[in-house]
Amino acid sequence: MSGSAAGNTDEALDTVAVLVDVGGEVPDVAPAKTAEDQAAAQAKVAAAAPQPPAITSSSSVSAEELLKEAREHMRKTACTVLNEKTGQYEFQSVWKTTPKKMGHLGVGVRLYFDFIKYMGIVFLIMGVLSLPSLSFNVIGSMVDDSSPLNSAIAKLSVANFGNCPPAGCQSSTEKRERCALPLDEDGNCDVKVLDVTQWLGLLDGIGILVFVVAGGYFAHRWIPRTTRETDDANLTPSDYTIWIPSVPKYLAENHANYEQQLKDHFQNILKTISKKPVDDPDAIQEVTLVREYDGAIMKFKEKGAHLLELENSRVLHERAFVKGNEKQANKHLAHVTKLENKVSAIERRLKHQAQRTDEERGVCSAFVTFKYEEYKEKVINEYRIAEIPLFRLCQSKRLQFGGCRLKVIEACEPTDLYWENLDYNPCKRRLRQFVVVILTLLVLVACSVVIASLKSMGQETAGPEQATTWVVANTATSGSTCLNLCEVEFFSSSDCAVDGGRSQDWSTVQIFDASGARNISWDASCASPVTICNNDPAFVNASVAWLGVQFESQRVVQCATVAQDSPAKELRIFACPDPPSSTFGAWDPAEHCQAMEIVYPETTTMSSGAMKVVTDTSCATDPADYIAYDVAAQAKEKASSDALDPTLDCFCKQQAKENLATFLAPPHSTPEELLCKEWGQAISLKYAQLVGVIFAVLVLNQVLLVIYSVFIAWERLCTVTQLTKSQLWKLFLAQLVNTGLLMALVNTSIKDYPDALSFIELLSIGKGAYHDMTAQWFTVVGTTLVLTILMQVFSTTLPPLIMSYAVTPLLARLYSRTKVTQEALNAIYTLPQWNLALRLAQTLNVIFCVVMYSGGMPVLYFIGFLYCVVAYWMDKWCLLKGSRRPPAYKQDVLQMSVHLLPMAAFLHTIVAAWTFGNQTLFPSRWSSLKPLAEGLFGITETSYNDILQSYQIDSSQGFTLDFAKARLLDFSREGTWLLMLIFLAACVYYIIHYLYIWLLRPFLRPLWLLAAECCLGVIGRQGSGLSLDECSIPFDEAKPEMKAKGITASYSLAENLHYRTAYKALQHTHESVRQSVSAQPSRISDFSISKSEFSIDMGEERPPEVSEDVDNNDSKAER
Repeated sequence: MSGSAAGNTDEALDTVAVLVDVGGEVPDVAPAKTAEDQAAAQAKVAAAAPQPPAITSSSSVSAEELLKEAREHMRKTACTVLNEKTGQYEFQSVWKTTPKKMGHLGVGVRLYFDFIKYMGIVFLIMGVLSLPSLSFNVIGSMVDDSSPLNSAIAKLSVANFGNCPPAGCQSSTEKRERCALPLDEDGNCDVKVLDVTQWLGLLDGIGILVFVVAGGYFAHRWIPRTTRETDDANLTPSDYTIWIPSVPKYLAENHANYEQQLKDHFQNILKTISKKPVDDPDAIQEVTLVREYDGAIMKFKEKGAHLLELENSRVLHERAFVKGNEKQANKHLAHVTKLENKVSAIERRLKHQAQRTDEERGVCSAFVTFKYEEYKEKVINEYRIAEIPLFRLCQSKRLQFGGCRLKVIEACEPTDLYWENLDYNPCKRRLRQFVVVILTLLVLVACSVVIASLKSMGQETAGPEQATTWVVANTATSGSTCLNLCEVEFFSSSDCAVDGGRSQDWSTVQIFDASGARNISWDASCASPVTICNNDPAFVNASVAWLGVQFESQRVVQCATVAQDSPAKELRIFACPDPPSSTFGAWDPAEHCQAMEIVYPETTTMSSGAMKVVTDTSCATDPADYIAYDVAAQAKEKASSDALDPTLDCFCKQQAKENLATFLAPPHSTPEELLCKEWGQAISLKYAQLVGVIFAVLVLNQVLLVIYSVFIAWERLCTVTQLTKSQLWKLFLAQLVNTGLLMALVNTSIKDYPDALSFIELLSIGKGAYHDMTAQWFTVVGTTLVLTILMQVFSTTLPPLIMSYAVTPLLARLYSRTKVTQEALNAIYTLPQWNLALRLAQTLNVIFCVVMYSGGMPVLYFIGFLYCVVAYWMDKWCLLKGSRRPPAYKQDVLQMSVHLLPMAAFLHTIVAAWTFGNQTLFPSRWSSLKPLAEGLFGITETSYNDILQSYQIDSSQGFTLDFAKARLLDFSREGTWLLMLIFLAACVYYIIHYLYIWLLRPFLRPLWLLAAECCLGVIGRQGSGLSLDECSIPFDEAKPEMKAKGITASYSLAENLHYRTAYKALQHTHESVRQSVSAQPSRISDFSISKSEFSIDMGEERPPEVSEDVDNNDSKAER
């Protein structure tokens, strides 16, 4: 077929489509033999067709008028309300429009804004309850990290809780007994940490109870009440309509008259009701059948879109041809040919759809609209027990239709329907849903690998210290000025294992102290101990007594043991370069060596036991204790990475403390600046990686939105609400894992994976540096979490506004030059869709992250409050001023979201109790629940002490099952007892809940319904006895009010704006043409009437007489 013939064919098809659409009849037209005959045929067809409002691209309509109409169309399809005085659609005020006034947009939209406002109030209350904890954190002095950003955020967390003496907390006992308030001028402590932790933990538990109670109230009281209020205040088609999800596919007799038979069936149901029957001939206002198109409506939508674009391209071609612009004319002609080929290809795939009329097709489901809402309630009451498949088997013949047992439910709103999926096989849909769940998890794992890899970048820690000389020294607070050593031994392994290498097997150059080399023979029995005192004149510079051992080569030392005659309370070990060949007395290990963390030997026996040797990563803030330049220079020489070496890192932080920007900025003139030049670059890269990871999470969340949208579309769900719920949980799960869980898991050190979970190592999980939530964890990981959540406040609320106020206007301005038909201009001027599923998923993600980590970082409550305030106003602004009218979401979406909140509280109890159970961060005494916890978690206090003691010696063991049991026992302390009770209650609740959902509900639900039927039968059921009152509004009177609010008032496919293109394309089937002009021998291509003459504006309402014709012709509307 030539391009011209194809164009004439489509024009003729469009002409017939319009005639069928508006209820006109196709006139008898003789074959056109001459131009005059052709013109006469055009006039005859045009005269026969009712004239709908036509906004076309003809020469009589200027570009300004087209744009004006497109902007008017934008206002009609936006969240506007018709002003009856002016006749104009007006945008609603952002400040004056309350959620209650947004009920006409759907109860789901109203409940979303109620939910945001409600959660903001809850976060504010929880923030007030956490103010004492936050205040104690702010006035604490335990965080010593000199990084401005990390330390500023860490000082708001429990890591900064408490105050040590000026000399610092030198032992675990002193840390436990530290002061809660700053010390007074005399160094006295008024309130200790141990005295307030139980009250702070109690306030946290009360806060999470407030969260749980508020969530329960919103789910079980607020949502039902708001749904009733919205339903009463706004008349919608669902108030009058029932949905029969499954009807007989074919009727044995008179299948072509299916609609009338279904109408008569429900008319008879109303007449035969036992209480107050209804004998109203107009009781059934509309019957809409869902015909079986084998999922082809999606293809018809595609074809309709191509037809509209084809019309636009033809007009462009004609204009270019008239102007004599051959190049542009050929370009548009090529595009026309391309679109015609696409339409032809779709028609070939849909050829089987043209072989049957609509009356011959099978029926999948039906919508029946009643005259009064009371009529609908009566019918639903008659079919009340049909919801249970078992009871449906006993359905009476009176209620059956066509020999089929019916299930009747209240219909959703027309805009909530996905017509392209209504005729899809339910079994195939469930199979697709199962496949999508698997694909969703696979995509989530793949994204987790990417995020985990990015988050683990730069997190490598420095390896164990190695040196040729190792020094043992006492400390200023060790309780003795002398060292009384009987034996000193170093080990390469972290647990002092002999097979890992020990100093007895290493070649020793010398053993020395400040007086010089010593000839010492170690004796573990301490028959002749070696005594070294710092008051010896030989100790010129050293403030403590020390003894060094020099080996022939560098040795890694991770563990040490000593035997002492008079045990010191604490010792410090140093890793040193080669000492000077002379003048040992002037050599101070504290100035020339890398200090290890203080170790605490066993004081009850001569043997110290295994002492873990770990590099001291703390960084002194007192200038008197700053690291010497020589020590830092030596650390730089042997370090593989400036950012990883703790000595150089601390030195540069100390030097940059006064002014970080000036110290790092070139030119580097001082020796200190030159020494830290590479360190500054590494630190800058580290912060860049932090920001990059945060942005990567945000970008990946948007990518997941696109991927999951494809998956969900493939599921073929029936309603927008179902799709929104499916999209909601997938996006929420992905964002929660990427934002709140992976960061913690990647930084966790896990050593003993169960065999079944060994694959987790592929995600870089368990390869971190922390086996517990320590002060350093809050400084590094906690800071990143807070920054990520804080960025969510604006990164999730601004993009919709940017799309509405920047991207959409820009695209409209760019593409409006190439759109010359009204339909094409309407399409580009239509505002973007407001995505409820995405906004709810992002909101739930922020709520979960805030609640989960707020125990140790109470500042998150105020960040959550800030998010709710910003999201409430930004989303309202975006919806009311910059978005098209959303589908009529049901309350199910919000119910699903609110029912997830107890899980957030459950996660809070775990993380908060784990944090408060850490006796270094949050010391508290045992409570009376300890025996209960010992029995539940399978561990005794003795085992608990042994496990934690082993971790004090060797923290590189990582997170193990034994360590988890020990830390769970900490849940029973005074600071966490309420959290433990909430945790146990939540465990019991979820066990019972899922047992009921998965095992018991299929059996108990029918019994419950049967019992309810028996009870209501005894006391009298009111549902079937509903009667009309003076407030009852008939459906035909409610329709104008619906249209004034922009509510779609019919379930007909033709009345659904989203499916207008599909409806038009359905009229282009050859069967429709054959039915209309079968008596005429003329060729379709003989018609030359332009499609644009009969095109209907997609946003215009039909005139009353046309709409009435369509509404009264159900079979036509169904197509």
